[in-house]
Amino acid sequence: MKESIKNTLDVFHTKTRRALLWMNLSNEPFVVLYTLLPFILRKDLGATLLQISILTALRPVLPVFSFYWSANITNRRHLLRSNLIGAWVLGRLPFLFIPWMDSIWYIIFCCAVYEFFNKSGIPALIEILKINIPKEAREKTYTFYFVLSFIESILLGLFMGGLLDLHENSWKILCSLTALIGLSSLFVQIRVPISIDPIATALPTLPLKSRILGPWKEAFNLMKNRPDFARFQWGFMMGGFGLMLIAPSLSLFYVDTLNLAHSQLITGRSIFMGIGVVLSSFFWKKALAKLETSQLTLRILIGFGLFPLALVLAPFQIHWFYFSFILYGIAQSGSHLLWNLSGTLFAKDEDSSQFSRVNILMLGLRGIIAPALGGILCQVFGPTSMLFLGALICFSGAFYMKASPLSLYQKKRI
Repeated sequence: MKESIKNTLDVFHTKTRRALLWMNLSNEPFVVLYTLLPFILRKDLGATLLQISILTALRPVLPVFSFYWSANITNRRHLLRSNLIGAWVLGRLPFLFIPWMDSIWYIIFCCAVYEFFNKSGIPALIEILKINIPKEAREKTYTFYFVLSFIESILLGLFMGGLLDLHENSWKILCSLTALIGLSSLFVQIRVPISIDPIATALPTLPLKSRILGPWKEAFNLMKNRPDFARFQWGFMMGGFGLMLIAPSLSLFYVDTLNLAHSQLITGRSIFMGIGVVLSSFFWKKALAKLETSQLTLRILIGFGLFPLALVLAPFQIHWFYFSFILYGIAQSGSHLLWNLSGTLFAKDEDSSQFSRVNILMLGLRGIIAPALGGILCQVFGPTSMLFLGALICFSGAFYMKASPLSLYQKKRI
């Protein structure tokens, strides 16, 4: 009997790891190109500051709505796989048609659909990993595959940068092709095993009012009852607000101030950022096991604050541009691991999807304000001033994590 259970767990573990690996590798070509779209729209299509501001606002704003996509999966394992697959497929489908759509607004629409569904599937994915992979192996696997995807990003950067410079409209074909490659992971997602709880499967469907208001009440109650989790959220809120505030300014700074070519931006964004991620991921994984989330958050926010400060030196020496992305890659590596795995860290034996949904909700709440405000302030003060302001806010978040006392809940745990 014990041997049979062990064999079943091994099968669950192996198939889940295989699916996660291909999801990371197949999605990275799309991610590399997707991160360049604000720059491409400004440089190649002459997008206005308003259009850039709308585009950069999509990523943080839409999680407020994608929050509902996963709101009904708590303690309902039978919904996890379909929730993940649906979000993955729907988020990438519109990009298949970009070669035939010569419109900035259609591209913004594609990005809106992607940003809605990209965050929608995260709670389901993280809960599947929590169920099927033991904690130590889960953190090791997640970190290793994350590093592999950035090694792939470095290699892709060497190829894509030159191609985009040589062929003006090649990005349209690449959008369609990379989205199609990402969709191929559907075939491994379908094979991810989930143990079904018959009692949870039989739970009644909630009325519409409860489905609309329930997730918000659940989120606020969780923050109220878990002050350690709330403290983590407010620290991340401040640092994330600073980064979102400068997001509309970055494309203008790259194009209008630095006059970068496609190859230069993709070298910074994919190659040098990838180097920062690869070099630091091992240390972040070790820190994830040894340090409190507040200490990790403090270090991440300092790294994010240094990124725009290094960037403002780039007009004097282009090497600062590349160095800034090494700093950003180091901070982003820690942020990616902590933000995505924080649900499992705080949940312990509880369902982690409720914690992951609060992460997404808070991302959306700051996104409603920061990018729009950043676009307005950039119009008045210019992109360089905004970089200084963003750095100041990130450092303020780090100071908050350092200065605010440990919660009573956290003291009890210590």
